Amino acid sequence: MSPFPDRPRFLGYTARVMRTIVIDHARRRAAQKRGGGFRITTLDDDGCAAVADDREILQVGAALEALAAADPPLADLVDLKFFCGFSFAEISAIRGASERTLQRQWEKARMYLHDRIRESS
Repeated sequence: MSPFPDRPRFLGYTARVMRTIVIDHARRRAAQKRGGGFRITTLDDDGCAAVADDREILQVGAALEALAAADPPLADLVDLKFFCGFSFAEISAIRGASERTLQRQWEKARMYLHDRIRESS
């Protein structure tokens, strides 16, 4: 018996876990006096993926925590899109919302996160 009643809740949970792993890794690296050789990168076909600075990841993490407190569904959307890499079509199937609605919500979340990150800089 699965502890998750449906697929969307399972995927939402996995997205939050992925976010936590990335942010915890950045926190550990930021706490070190000298960084290690391990770096998180995206899996792009071109092999030239940009590596995010640990400070930037921590800022995104703090902004996402604020977004989760203000609007949990928007934070879940960011988790699914950014940390799990799902397309709007895939998220639409998971959440039962139209792609256009998700795109509007994505833009709203991006603006919120951008403002929060700019404030913290």
